[in-house]
Amino acid sequence: MSHRFACKRSAQLLTTSRQWILLDANGQQLDGLARVVCKLLEGRHKPIYSPVTDVGDHVVVINTRKMVIPDKKVLWWYSGYAQGHRHVYSKDFHIFRPTECLRLQVEFKLPQKRPLRERLARLHLFPGENFPYAANISKVMEGPDNVYKALDEYSTEERDGFVRAPDCRIKKPAPLYVWDDLD
Repeated sequence: MSHRFACKRSAQLLTTSRQWILLDANGQQLDGLARVVCKLLEGRHKPIYSPVTDVGDHVVVINTRKMVIPDKKVLWWYSGYAQGHRHVYSKDFHIFRPTECLRLQVEFKLPQKRPLRERLARLHLFPGENFPYAANISKVMEGPDNVYKALDEYSTEERDGFVRAPDCRIKKPAPLYVWDDLD
């Protein structure tokens, strides 16, 4: 009888154990990556997910310096004091603190309940390739978006294969009749 319960207990531990998942943010958009990270932190990708229990995994995101940040996105916060409202464009903020943009976006997307701090403690962000948790990584996932490249990263053959936009410049109108073009 006790052997049967031991097998059940070990199966439960295997399904509820926390994995370490590695994501590469190189060329990924901020919003899409934050959405995937929230799903992994909450544990919504597991079949045993329940909003009551916390079954999320550890998420390690590398290359946050190379994320694609939208130009018009504004980050703001309020200190609680009079005239304590501060705002900054996320593109400018990303230059000085490359990991903080993604952390704030994940924090805004997670439900504002009691386990928010525990979930954010399982998020590990690094601006470059190097990270100290290489021994713990059990799964490597791809990001949600296609990787965006700069124009100079494409070869000349690929650039020639791009679809050309029609020429929309204003042209001199063609004469309707032969006698209109007498100048």
